[in-house]
Amino acid sequence: MTDKAYRGIAYDDPVVQAQFEQLVQRVRDAEAARAPIAARHRRAEDDDDGAYDASDPQYIAANNAIAAAQHAVDAFLSTHRNYTMI
Repeated sequence: MTDKAYRGIAYDDPVVQAQFEQLVQRVRDAEAARAPIAARHRRAEDDDDGAYDASDPQYIAANNAIAAAQHAVDAFLSTHRNYTMI
């Protein structure tokens, strides 16, 4: 799941909407931070086992950061259920 899963969600309360957008931005930021790591990881997977092994913990950490950001958004949505889809 990417930040695309959260598109179209809107709250009437601008404060709640702003909080939601901040959480979704954390997902975007984590995905952007993972992009260069993922590219290195793919290259290393094809080319060099040593480089792959070295990049694997970074790639896992980047994926975990995305998952944590997504969990925060999901928890927010569970708490603030009065959203609409636009």
